Amino acid sequence: MLFLALTLTLSAQTIDPRYANPNDWLTYDRDNTGRRFSPLAQITRANVAQMKAEWVFQITRLPTRSEATPLVRDGIMYFTVGGEEAYALDARTGRVLWNYLHKPAVSTESGDPSQPPRQGANWNRGMAISGTRVFMATSDCRLLGIDARNGSLVWQSNVREGLPCFGTTGAPLILGSRVLLGERGGDTGQLRGHLDAYEVETGKLSWRWFTIPAPGEPHADSWPATDVWKVGGAATWTSGTHDPDLNLVYWPTGNPGPKDFDGSDRKGDNLFSNSVVALRPASGERVWHYQFTPHDVWDWDSNETPVLIDALWQGTPRKLLVQANRNGYLYVVDRTSGRFLRATPFAKATWAKEFTSEGRAIPRATAIPNAKGARVCPDVHGGTNWQPPAYNPQTGLMYLTARDSCGIYFPTGPTIDLETQQPQQYFRAVELATGKVRWEYAFEGVQEVNHAGAMTTAGGLVFFSSREGQFLAADAGTGKVLWHFNTGGAIRAGPMTYSVRGKQYVAIMSKAAVFTFALP
Repeated sequence: MLFLALTLTLSAQTIDPRYANPNDWLTYDRDNTGRRFSPLAQITRANVAQMKAEWVFQITRLPTRSEATPLVRDGIMYFTVGGEEAYALDARTGRVLWNYLHKPAVSTESGDPSQPPRQGANWNRGMAISGTRVFMATSDCRLLGIDARNGSLVWQSNVREGLPCFGTTGAPLILGSRVLLGERGGDTGQLRGHLDAYEVETGKLSWRWFTIPAPGEPHADSWPATDVWKVGGAATWTSGTHDPDLNLVYWPTGNPGPKDFDGSDRKGDNLFSNSVVALRPASGERVWHYQFTPHDVWDWDSNETPVLIDALWQGTPRKLLVQANRNGYLYVVDRTSGRFLRATPFAKATWAKEFTSEGRAIPRATAIPNAKGARVCPDVHGGTNWQPPAYNPQTGLMYLTARDSCGIYFPTGPTIDLETQQPQQYFRAVELATGKVRWEYAFEGVQEVNHAGAMTTAGGLVFFSSREGQFLAADAGTGKVLWHFNTGGAIRAGPMTYSVRGKQYVAIMSKAAVFTFALP
């Protein structure tokens, strides 16, 4: 009980005042902590079974994927459709207020002019909002500033100068007068990752931080003395979180390149790939970093959400950063200093022999990809992936999508080990205090990778989805499923909740529609 009370008290210290209104959902993870926890409690364990579809908005221009989490402010819902279209709806009725369609510039993703022209990835994870503007990343590597009142374009900035363009798929993040955005393309062997900060008013680039140090910069010796660092990957293709008290923004990075599974031409730790970095939001200055998988040869991007939690840790109040990593481990670090505190498996993980006291993972020699094939767990899709987790301070539980599956890794690429064990996917609740799985829900049916995210509320609920389109609500403490709804389309997004005129709604994007639910 002491753990619960102190967690709730300390948690308020990390919330930026712009997220104070419990009725709104103003950023990808609702607020700056990444917890995806809403204080709304009208819908509870006792009444969620009565929840019905309130309205459904049908998407007419189907994107490659629907991965966005809608935002709601003052009764208006904003969301993206793929990487080219944006909508504003009346969040109470679903009535369209405006629609913006971006016409992408044609680019060549391969960088080879002899290849057919194509644009970058036509999907992203949603918008950011500040003042009278909303911000959208596009398939052709643009960041757009759009008037939130009428959908007119105010400015656009080019995130990727010149070809090739691989797309900007993450949801932007607002930090004061700046909007932060990363880029995808780390697996192409043509990218040096970076994180950008643009001025909210003008779209002017304020600063750019490269994820791979150039020769002479700190930790450049984690790369060989060749030009491989110029195309070393470490993309920043998801969103970060920030602590206004510490004045730090935390951003996750992807795997190194140019070859995902063969590290022979990039010997070293390959910083700052597979890391979380703490930066000063005004300048992009790096304060600290922690690397989850040094010299990654399994393609385990660390682009999962860095969740900020204030809680008792071994009897002492601490500012924690928690990440469920693609390599199968749940990490806890001190977000003030980056000091490693603990790593515990939440999915089947056989690759690491041990962790040093400093938190360095020591891989097993048998886990390194080789010509005969190394059987390693998890498989290339990871113990989890980019899909957002959630944390509920009332239960002390982290909620995440997990995958138990192993792969056979060769230097030329991996396969899934389907002969020894079929992949099995779960939704799991993990105790922050111990790292142990408290409860789990096993998904049935086709075991394709589930990229659906989670959300939890003060009503004692956690919401999650199956890949095939089942949207579920469960008791956040016990995992008992209390409600479900078949959306009829694949879900690759995270749910959200908001309130208008005293009525709480829950929303989720599926392949072809936005579904919104409420009590009768």
